[in-house]
Amino acid sequence: MPVLEKPVLERTDPWPEHFLQLEKTFRAINTVYSFCSARKHMATTYDTIKTSVEGLTKRPLQIFEIAQIKSLCGELIHFAYVEHDMLQVHMDSRANAENPASNTVKRRQKSSAQYRDELYERAAEAIAEGDPYIPDNPNAVAIAASAAMAVDSAGFATTGGGFQDVADEDGQGGPQGPLLPPAELEVQQLQAKGKQRAREEYVLLFEFNDGTLQGPKATARGRPGMRRGPNRKPADPNAKPKSNPKLYSLPSTASMMKLINKRNFKFEQAVLELLAACKAKDEDPVQLLIDAAHDHVPLNPETASRTEGDTPQKKRIRLEFLMKNPEHRPSVASVIEEMKIAPWWKDQIVPGGHKVFDERPAKTGELNYLLSQAVVNALYATHGIEQFYAHQAEALNALNEQKNVIVSTSTSSGKSLIYQLPVLGAIEQDGEATAMFIFPTKALAQDQRRSLQDLIANCEGVEGAIVATYDGDTDKDLRKDIRERASVIFTNPDMLHQSILPSEDLWRRFLRNLRYVVVDELHIYNGLFGAHVSFIMRRLQRICSALGNKTVQFVSCSATVANPKQHMQTLFGVEDVHVVTEDGSPAGRKEWLIWNPPYIDESDPAQGRVSSYAEVSKVFRHLIQRGVRTIIFTKVRRTCEIVMRQVRNDLLLEDRPDVVNKVMSYRSGYSPQDRRKIEQDMFKGQLLGIVATSALELGIDIGSLDAVIMLGFPYSISSLRQQAGRAGRRQKDSLSVLIGDPWPMDQHYMHFPDEIFLQPDAALSVDLGNDFILESHLQCAAEEMPITLEDDEQYFGPHLATLCQTRLETDGTGYFYCREELRPNPARDVAIRGARQDSYCYIDDTPRRPGGARVMEEVEIERAIFEAFEGAVFMHQGLSYICREINHDTRIARMVQVDVNYHTRPRDHTNTDAMETYRIRRLRESPYLAYYGKVTIASYVWGYFKVDRRANILDAVEVDCPPFIRHTRGLWIDVPTWLVDAMTSKRINAAAAIHAAEHALLSLTPMFVVSIAGDVRTECKIAEKEYAAKPSSRKRPARLIFYDMPGQNGGVCAKAFEHLDGLIRIAISVIEACPCNEGCPSCVTSQTCAHANLVTSKIGALGVLRGIVGREPFDPDLELQNEPGIAPSQLGAEGSVSGTIAEAVPVRVAKELGNSVQVEDVDEVLPPSLQRLTQRAAEAAVRRGELFEGPTGSNGTGPGGGFLPGKSMLFQE
Repeated sequence: MPVLEKPVLERTDPWPEHFLQLEKTFRAINTVYSFCSARKHMATTYDTIKTSVEGLTKRPLQIFEIAQIKSLCGELIHFAYVEHDMLQVHMDSRANAENPASNTVKRRQKSSAQYRDELYERAAEAIAEGDPYIPDNPNAVAIAASAAMAVDSAGFATTGGGFQDVADEDGQGGPQGPLLPPAELEVQQLQAKGKQRAREEYVLLFEFNDGTLQGPKATARGRPGMRRGPNRKPADPNAKPKSNPKLYSLPSTASMMKLINKRNFKFEQAVLELLAACKAKDEDPVQLLIDAAHDHVPLNPETASRTEGDTPQKKRIRLEFLMKNPEHRPSVASVIEEMKIAPWWKDQIVPGGHKVFDERPAKTGELNYLLSQAVVNALYATHGIEQFYAHQAEALNALNEQKNVIVSTSTSSGKSLIYQLPVLGAIEQDGEATAMFIFPTKALAQDQRRSLQDLIANCEGVEGAIVATYDGDTDKDLRKDIRERASVIFTNPDMLHQSILPSEDLWRRFLRNLRYVVVDELHIYNGLFGAHVSFIMRRLQRICSALGNKTVQFVSCSATVANPKQHMQTLFGVEDVHVVTEDGSPAGRKEWLIWNPPYIDESDPAQGRVSSYAEVSKVFRHLIQRGVRTIIFTKVRRTCEIVMRQVRNDLLLEDRPDVVNKVMSYRSGYSPQDRRKIEQDMFKGQLLGIVATSALELGIDIGSLDAVIMLGFPYSISSLRQQAGRAGRRQKDSLSVLIGDPWPMDQHYMHFPDEIFLQPDAALSVDLGNDFILESHLQCAAEEMPITLEDDEQYFGPHLATLCQTRLETDGTGYFYCREELRPNPARDVAIRGARQDSYCYIDDTPRRPGGARVMEEVEIERAIFEAFEGAVFMHQGLSYICREINHDTRIARMVQVDVNYHTRPRDHTNTDAMETYRIRRLRESPYLAYYGKVTIASYVWGYFKVDRRANILDAVEVDCPPFIRHTRGLWIDVPTWLVDAMTSKRINAAAAIHAAEHALLSLTPMFVVSIAGDVRTECKIAEKEYAAKPSSRKRPARLIFYDMPGQNGGVCAKAFEHLDGLIRIAISVIEACPCNEGCPSCVTSQTCAHANLVTSKIGALGVLRGIVGREPFDPDLELQNEPGIAPSQLGAEGSVSGTIAEAVPVRVAKELGNSVQVEDVDEVLPPSLQRLTQRAAEAAVRRGELFEGPTGSNGTGPGGGFLPGKSMLFQE
C-alpha cells in the first residue's frame, strides 16, 4: 500500500513567544533523550533527564510543559507513570555466583566503544563538579547533556555501563568482551533498588515512539541484526557481523543527529499545522494548547489510590450499565466511526479492507413427524423454542427417516438441538437405548453435557436417564457404574480408541443398544488424525455389528467446508448421508476490518511498522471500554501472554483498573480448573474480553461475543473464518478485525484483502490407503475380535488381505490375530494425535505467596525446551515470572513472580539431518537422485536475549540446556554445487532459494498424498543467520529435505517419494504461472513457516527446481538480483559459494539393509486430476523453448483434488 505523504508546511510568519520557548524545550528533550536512549539499558525517566534539559534551556522543566508537547505531537511521545520494577534489566531470580543467568562473557582489551563510554564518564564527573567537560567534538553539548543524565540516574535501570559482546549465533562462542557487573554487584544493585522501591513505587517515563537508533534487534525468534517488518534487507551488508552485536555500544554521531533533526522537523510541522488551523478559525493557539494539555498530564498512581472508585465516575458507571444491559451497547458501525476520530487513528484499514455483510432473517421449517408433548414442553422450558429453523427441521426429518446426517452451517446456528432431540426421543421410546457423543476436547464435551442434562431434566418420563462424561479424568471408581447404567456418554476419540473398544466385553450392554453416534466439529478430523479416527469408527461399527446392532446412525456437525458429504462418507464408511448446508438461523449485520499497523515513520518505511501488539491493544481497549464483548485470537501461547500484558499495562496507564480485572487470557497449558472458571465468567458476562489462542476457536460456549480480533493471519483461511464466526451470536451486529503482522504472509493479505473473502472453503481429506495407519488399527481390531477377510473387508478395504497375511498372525483356519509382541493392548501404542511427550511442571514458588507454592502449568517438552531455562521470563495471565531453577531430571521448573518490562527469547537453532538411507530413486530426465530414510531433528537452546517492548536487545545470556532430539522418516534431494554457484553468480541467496523451493513442494504435497499442513515439515531458514554479513559457522547442506511430523508415523513422505517427478514439475508450473514478484501464498510462502517466510527467493526456487530435473535453471537474460545475504564477506574464497551453505554429503545406507538398496526407476502414476494440468505445463514450457515433456504412462489412480489459484491461463479451462 503506497505511503501518502503530507504536504510540507513552510515557516514564514513569526511564532508566538510561547511556542518558541516550547520549541527550545522540545529540542533540548530530543537531544538529551536521543543520546541517552542509545544505551538500551538506560531508562529515560523525567527525573533522569530533567537536569540535563534544564542545563540546555537555562530554566526549569515542568511536567505541564511536556504535556503541551504531548498534546501537540500525539503518538510521537509516550509520557506516563510506570511501575519502578518494570524498568529493571537485571532481575534474575537469584543473581549470585551459582546462577549462570547472571554470568556473561569475559573481558577483553579496550575498544573504541569503551573509549566512548569513558568519554561519557569523564563528562559526567565534570558536570557533577559544576564544570562541564567539553571535548573536541561538535556535538559536545549533547554529549555532556547525556552524561549529566548518567550522573542523575546513578545506576538506575542500568547494567553498569560496560560493554558486552554476544556469543556467535551458532552457540560456538565469539570474540570475548568485557564483563557486565559481577553477580555479587548485581545482588547489591537489586538490594539497593529494593530500598528505593520502598520510597518510590512508580516513576515517570518519557519516550519517543517513532523508532530507535539502529542497534541490535530481536526479531520473531529473538536473534539480532534484522529490522522488523517485511523489508528483509540487512541494514548494511558490509557492516560488522550482526552475529556479535554490541549490546551497549553507541551509534554514530551522524545517525543520532539525523534522528534528532527528524523529530525536530515533526515538532515544527505540528506547530505550523496548529497555527494554520487556529488562524483559519480565529482562535487563540496558546490557550487552545494549554486547554488540551490538561488531558495529557500523567496521573501518579501513588498520589491517587488505584481503586475502582477513582476511575472517572461517568466511564465506570457507563461501563457497569453496559455489562448488565448488553443490549444497550453502541452499534458496531458507530464504534468504528469513533475509531476514525481517535488520536491514534492513522488510516490503518487497508483499501478495500472494510466489508459489510447485511443481516439475514430467520427461515423456519416444519417437521414431518410429531414430537411427544413431553419433548415439546422440555424444548420450551429450556430454550423457549416454538419453531425450528429450516436447517434444524431438514436435519431432524432426515434422521427420522433413518439417514445419517451432516450439518454444515454457521457457528451458533442451533446445531446442538439436531442431535439432542433424536437422542431424547430414542430414550423416551426405549429406556435401554444409548447414545455416544464424541467431542475433540473435554471443554466442548462439558458444555454439551450440561445442555443435554437440562433438556432431559425438563422432559417428563426420562428424568432418570443418566448422562455421564467418560474421559481420562473420570474417576476409576465411577467407570463401572457408567458402563452398566449410563444412557448417554460424552467422550473423545482417544478414549474410544484406547479404553472402550479394547474393553468391548465390558461395554456390550451399551454398544448393543447404541442408537446414535454424534461427532461434533467434524472438520477437525482431517489428514492423518482424520485417518486414525476413520478406522476407529470402523472398529466401532464392526463390534456393534457383531453384537447384532446394525441400526447405528451417525450425526455430525461441522464448520463450512467444501465437501461435507464426501468427508462424512469417508470418515464413517457409510453411504446414506444427507447434507444440510442451508442456514435458516438469523444473523445480524457483520462488519470486517482488514487492519495494517501504520509505519513508525511514514517518511522512512524502512523503520518498519508500529508493533502489532500495540495496535491490537488500542483496538481491543477501544471496544471493551464501550461494552463491546471482544476476543483476541493469537497464533501462539507466547503472543497471547505478551498481548495480555500489553493490554493490562495500557489500561493501568489510562487509569482504568476497573477494566483490568474484566480481561483474562485463555490458552492451552492452563489448569482445567482455571480454564473452566474463565469460561464461566465469560458466559455469565463478568468479563469484557479474552485474549486467547485457537483453544477457543472451537465452539466452547462462552456466551455472546460482539467482536473478534485476529492478531496475525491464522494458519489457514478455514481457521480465520472459524475464528471470525465466534462473534455475532443472538442476531446482534458484530465485528471481525484481522490485524496484520509485518511478515510476508500477512502483508500479502493486507495488499489483497479480497482473497480473504473470495477463496473457496477448504476441502477435507482423509487417506484410507495409508498402510502405516491401517496396519496399526488392524492390530487393534484383531485384538478386539479376530479378523476374517470375508467379513471385515467392508470395514478395512481392499488392502486387508495383503496386510493380514504379512503383518498379522493366523491360526490357519481363516482367522487373523494381533501379533504377540503387541498384546494385550496394542491401542496404547497407537498415538492418534502424534507421539505422547513428557511434560514439565511449572511451579509458582514466589516467596510469601498466599497459599504457598502451586502448579501453574504442565507444558510439553517440545515447548518447555524453548521457554524454561534459568533466567527465562515466563508469562501467565499477563504476569511475568522468572525461572529460578529447572531440573531436567524431575521435569520441574520453579518460577517466581517479578515486575519487569522485558521478556526473554531463546537463542537456539534446529538441525534437520538425514541419517540413514532406506531407498534411492532416479528423477526422470535428470542425473540426480532422491533418497528416503531416517531423519533426525535436533534442537539446541544455548542462550537467550532480554528484549524490551520495542524489540531492543538489552542483554545476552548463555545457558546450558540439554538438546531435544527426535527421530522420524523423510525424503531429501541434494542440490548440486554447480547449481549453488549458478545462483550465487546471479546474486541469488542459495539458502533462500532452497527454502522457497521446499515451501513450493510442501504446499503441493496434498495434491498427491492426502495430508494437511503440518503432517510434513521441512527445515526453515532463519533470517538472522542467512542474511548476516559474516558467514555462519553452522553451515547447512545444500539439500531439499522433508520429514513426517515426529511421532505420527503417517508415512506421508514415503508416499510423496513415489510422486516426486510430478510434484516437482507441478511446482515449477505454479511458480512460473504466479504473477507475484517476490513470492506469495500461492507459490513459495508457507502458512506454517517457523520463521515467517523471511528467507525466500521466488526466482531462486524456480532455479533450484529446474536444475534438479535437468533443465537450465535461469533464463539467459536474467539480471543480477542482489538479494539479501549476498555481501562479498559472505562468499567463499573464490567468491562463488554462499557462506551459509555447504556441499551435501551422501548419507550412508542403513546397516541392516547392507547392499540390498538399489537405485529404483519409479514409474509414477499421476492423479487423474493433475494429468491435464501437467500437460499444459509441458506445452507452456515447449512454447518457451525449454526441454520439458509431460508425464507418460498411467496404470492406476491416486488421490485427486486440491486448489490452485486461477492466476494464469495455464490453470483455466
